[in-house]
Amino acid sequence: MAVNEDVHPPQFGESHWTEVSSRILGLVISGDLPPGSWIRENDLASRLGVSRTPIREAFRELVGVGVVEVVPRRGTRVRSYDAEEIEQIYRSRAVIEPYVMSESVGRLTEDDFTTLSELADEMKSLAADPETRHRIAPVNNEFHGIVIRRSAAQSLITTTFNLMIPIIVAKLFSSYSDSGVSLSMNHHDELISAAQAEDKEWVAAVSKAHIISGLNRFKSMQRTQPADQEGEP
Repeated sequence: MAVNEDVHPPQFGESHWTEVSSRILGLVISGDLPPGSWIRENDLASRLGVSRTPIREAFRELVGVGVVEVVPRRGTRVRSYDAEEIEQIYRSRAVIEPYVMSESVGRLTEDDFTTLSELADEMKSLAADPETRHRIAPVNNEFHGIVIRRSAAQSLITTTFNLMIPIIVAKLFSSYSDSGVSLSMNHHDELISAAQAEDKEWVAAVSKAHIISGLNRFKSMQRTQPADQEGEP
């Protein structure tokens, strides 16, 4: 079966995202536009030095990947996810994504593996400094996206991408301890090795461990942070 390159919605970090969408998402991930905050078209257009038209186009893209939401008669605001929603999303990912990724075995090219290795190295560099860990999210999604797009499980690809919500991924990476982020980076290296070995069970096992361990680190962080911060983003 041929790989369908257009079967999924755009993901942050991919070339066909508009520049304005990427810049707005960068503001969200960095915390400059915090969860629950209202985004005014005029203010944002002035801040980014663009007209309101690309802002509206960017909002449509960001709504599609769960970053912002449009509230009738009120405007657009950054989506906020509570701890229960995040757990539901990650447990759904843990069921679907390992299978989808395992079905990429034998379909990844040498160029794909080269790019995956480069992205894994980039994530390690970002992970080395707690101040840059929030920037891992788009690189992480690009890494996973390469594998997912090659999957033979074409009917599940869109669902898989819809669960990879950038602001949730960024929140989790920002919460990791040094040992936690190191383990996550090691998972990426192991996923590459498993895919190169063309071992579907290995790919699925590492993918599931990667997702579940991330969820459990988030839950651990939730237990130790102040009550008034729980549920963000």
